Amino acid sequence: MNALNLSYINLRAPYTMWNTQPEYYYFKTDRGAVFKVGFMSDYTIWQDDAYQFIIVNENNEPSPLDMKLKETIFCVIEAFFSANPDILLYLCDTGDGKQAARNRLFLRWFREYSDKHLYFLRTAEIEEIVDEKTGKKLMNFAALIVQKSNPKLEEIVREFDDTISLLSNKPE
Repeated sequence: MNALNLSYINLRAPYTMWNTQPEYYYFKTDRGAVFKVGFMSDYTIWQDDAYQFIIVNENNEPSPLDMKLKETIFCVIEAFFSANPDILLYLCDTGDGKQAARNRLFLRWFREYSDKHLYFLRTAEIEEIVDEKTGKKLMNFAALIVQKSNPKLEEIVREFDDTISLLSNKPE
């Protein structure tokens, strides 16, 4: 992955970003929440040039209704696609059971994003058995983000859909 242009991000984003490792970028909100944004190679749907997009609240400080947070995240997405004509996969963290809320928030942000017309977004829900004894199920949420100008867009979307279908129809 090509590094993001921090100068570009910091000129446009309301929060100042910094990085300590090539694939991880940080910023601190007005309320003191420290967010880590990262990109990990992901071979789930594509052999090369696909990255899992990670957003982590490092110190678990709440940042409710923070529009600067949304604007900063989309500046990062723009910088990613400016440097990398690749695939982003966004998976909601399931560690605290709030993945549905995270998914709704991200989708609302995307609907409000002024340049959404430049990107293709496909979302998916995947039901997963958590406890074999209780049969309790947990929903996982995923999204595919690709530039509409990507010449392999149709093939990428087809692979994403096939992968989601495969993961959703696991044998019991």
